Amino acid sequence: MRHLIIVSIMSILLLSACSTNKPTKSLLQDCPEEKIVNRMPMVQTEGKSDKPNSYFIYKGERREIAEFDEQWLKENCDIKETEVF
Repeated sequence: MRHLIIVSIMSILLLSACSTNKPTKSLLQDCPEEKIVNRMPMVQTEGKSDKPNSYFIYKGERREIAEFDEQWLKENCDIKETEVF
């Protein structure tokens, strides 16, 4: 009986330490200054993930498109798009 109580307590402690309620990072809902689309030819290396071809300039810094709420941007922003060659 004592062994069962100890195992139960350890299980509870372990489960509470491994909480699945991790804070989710909210997406940015603000208009970036510009969208950069890289049209430069690139060598694709198999098995290597390259940087995305498009990104935003937000407050003077490069920010990835995945950081923004794209639906919100479509509804609320008129973003200048610049293609680079």
